[in-house]
Amino acid sequence: MDRKVRGYNIFEILVVLVIIGILMAVVIRPILVFVANQRLNQAVNMIVSDINTAKVYSLSKSNPAGIFGDANGSTYNLFINIDNNCSFNQGTDQVIRTVTLPSGITISADFFFLFDRKGYPRNASCGLGMGSIVLKNNFDIYKTICVDRFGRVRVENGSITCN
Repeated sequence: MDRKVRGYNIFEILVVLVIIGILMAVVIRPILVFVANQRLNQAVNMIVSDINTAKVYSLSKSNPAGIFGDANGSTYNLFINIDNNCSFNQGTDQVIRTVTLPSGITISADFFFLFDRKGYPRNASCGLGMGSIVLKNNFDIYKTICVDRFGRVRVENGSITCN
């Protein structure tokens, strides 16, 4: 009696699995880069929005408002400077909100912006406070948020020095 065995042998199954593995390796990295870039864009949009919120608070309230964050953490604070001393004091100043950045996003350096009643940025010594905020994702892609001396905000790709 002649019987034919139908089915696949182990070698055929292994070849299909290797092909699927190679295709997955080619497809997964661009997806991970895309997700990391979207998180970076989300973090940039959050910070730009909060900078503009601090500016609006300063224009509409009697006290200046500002934003600060440090490179050691993944959070930043939006605050109202109650004592008008151009710095953040935990006991006297009012924190409007503390924002946590999306996972995988880091702040490259400490930043501090305080806006006066005219909407101009000030630094921690009450001098002109133009500056930048540099954010980075897991794939070392940078975005720079620039605040000029008039309080205008722009976003640049890469880690650049703002003029």
